[in-house]
Amino acid sequence: MRIPMLAAVTATAALLFGTGATAAAATPGSDTTSVSAASAGQPFADQAAKAHLTKAQATSLQAKVDRYVKRTGGKQVALNEIDLGGDATLLVALPGEKHPRDFASGDSSRAAFDPCLQGQVHSGWFCAYSREGFNGDALRWYECGRRGMPWGDWGSWINDQTPGTRAIFYGADGSAYDATPAPYSSNSRYYWTPVWSIRNC
Repeated sequence: MRIPMLAAVTATAALLFGTGATAAAATPGSDTTSVSAASAGQPFADQAAKAHLTKAQATSLQAKVDRYVKRTGGKQVALNEIDLGGDATLLVALPGEKHPRDFASGDSSRAAFDPCLQGQVHSGWFCAYSREGFNGDALRWYECGRRGMPWGDWGSWINDQTPGTRAIFYGADGSAYDATPAPYSSNSRYYWTPVWSIRNC
């Protein structure tokens, strides 16, 4: 049976994003000026402007994306999306929010589609999350391949691949550290720090 997370992911923008945005706007001394689409040196500034992000929010989000690009060698293709090749993406949540937003389609009021939470069972995807409960930044891929783990600490994962496919987690020395059960399987609280890379199939 699939986890009852669909309602949480498809909840209204107020539930998903209101807390983080309000907190950013209410912080004394914070820059609450909206981002201009013409902001110099700000990649995808038009997406930030259409989403009515403050300069502080856009800067903070871009800093997270830049760190991930450096760690993964991927390419930023949207305000919060990094292409890792081979049907693999890393979506970054705005600091203070539970789920990455859908900036790419222009509807930044909703969370980005998550194939592991919202797709059909055995959709073929493996998803890793930077926070517990399938929240935070999301690393997900479809094609078989090995990817570096860009974060540590407590997070979560979902193995929604084809029947019988198990993901293997590798440690710093390159040896297998752990493995998921066959799909459909998940772990809402998993300690990522010892995991340096994952092969999804």
